[in-house]
Amino acid sequence: MAKLTKEGVQRQFRLFVVNLLRATAVAAVIWFIYGNIDWYAPSLVLKPDIGVLGAKTDFVVKAEDKDSGLRDLRVTVQQDGQEKEVLARTFPAPPWWGFGSKGSKTSKSELPFTVDARALGLKEGKAVLAIQAHDYSWRNHFQGRLATLTREVDLDLVPPKVTFLGVSHLLKPGGSGLILYRLNKTAKESGVAVGSRFYRGFPHPKGKADEYVVLFPVPQEAPGATAVELVARSAAGTAEARQRLALSFKPRKWRSDRLELSDHFLRQVAVSFPSGNPGDPLAAYLEVNRELRKENHEKVHQVCAQSQPQPLWSGAFQRFLGKPMARFGDRRIYVYQGKVVDQQVHLGEDLASLEHSPVTAANRGVVALAEPLGIYGQTVILDHGLGVFSMYSHLSQMDVKAGDQVDKGGVLGRTGATGLAGGDHLHFAMILQGEFVDPVEWWDPHWLKDQVEGLWVKEEAPDSASKAQGQPAKAKSKARKGRNR
Repeated sequence: MAKLTKEGVQRQFRLFVVNLLRATAVAAVIWFIYGNIDWYAPSLVLKPDIGVLGAKTDFVVKAEDKDSGLRDLRVTVQQDGQEKEVLARTFPAPPWWGFGSKGSKTSKSELPFTVDARALGLKEGKAVLAIQAHDYSWRNHFQGRLATLTREVDLDLVPPKVTFLGVSHLLKPGGSGLILYRLNKTAKESGVAVGSRFYRGFPHPKGKADEYVVLFPVPQEAPGATAVELVARSAAGTAEARQRLALSFKPRKWRSDRLELSDHFLRQVAVSFPSGNPGDPLAAYLEVNRELRKENHEKVHQVCAQSQPQPLWSGAFQRFLGKPMARFGDRRIYVYQGKVVDQQVHLGEDLASLEHSPVTAANRGVVALAEPLGIYGQTVILDHGLGVFSMYSHLSQMDVKAGDQVDKGGVLGRTGATGLAGGDHLHFAMILQGEFVDPVEWWDPHWLKDQVEGLWVKEEAPDSASKAQGQPAKAKSKARKGRNR
């Protein structure tokens, strides 16, 4: 083996140093290029992420790029082949050595902007909101990576207008009414406000594209003249139109029903319904009759909040063939040991037949609920469209489930005494958008034809709300003692 001289050792050392410097330089170049090429495009988030814009709509765009940093950001609105610039922002460039100086780049930014449709010369209709952002990477010939966020939007610039066309002429407290109206454009929501409650309208089943109908409950304690308002809110939610209507009808006299509460019945209720007063049957009963009743009615309101947009029913609703007991609107007085302990309003028709009689659907619909419902026991609720629902309670068994489609006359279950019932019977109720109404009207083919469906086919309607007058319908059956408690 040859012995290395001093000069040879020095040459090898110099060669080693040169190769090390070359390798370091190559590694530095690769690191520099690799780092500045970047692997991720900027991210964009728009808040609020909505699809309808009013005359002026405020936004915030959040842009982020943690690698090479943000280069620029631009917001535009495109409509009919034209592009309108809303926002343009350029961010400071990081040092030429790229990642070597942390904090010298703009990694994230939140920028507010306003789309002022009129100032930009935009018009009602479709448009595209576009946001673009580049980073400072060397991608795309040193132009940086591009991130794009686009949203198809509707510009809602024309204020809504609501025009009254017609109303049911036979209105009575506790009953149902229908108003026909026209909108100048599609609205976010429209309908009628009755006091503090709002009932939404639906596209006219037999009318033109701009016509709507709304079925609404007339308040039970309505005075001789009641004002309601047709309401339409713009799609962007920034404008509202109202038209006031004056509806007239005679006050209605309601039956009074006295229910004597026995100790045996109170003990049964205390056992059947757990309460906060297990040792006091009367207190337990009152808790059920008051608080649980409220909870059950709130549940009904929630179930009936959504309805099919077209009428599913055909003709009058079928009445269960049973003896009428308690009636809709009965003012009930609950008496225990000679003292009045509670008062409630009965919100359906109690019909008694043979025990466990088949209960059939009053009309075609979709099952919205089929489950135990507190004081009403096992209950089925059907959605018949346009906010119209029917309810069948105190059932001993249920033969349908939520989502089932049923025809008029289809079996739903059998009568029973579940819930807060004093004997086997059917509690039948009609509901408009969560509010109970008089079922007798819906059983009457003449009322349905004249007061609901008749308005759908009229070619001409009253030209002013002042013609909206109503008279109470005459009662057709005598009062009988209530059956359920």
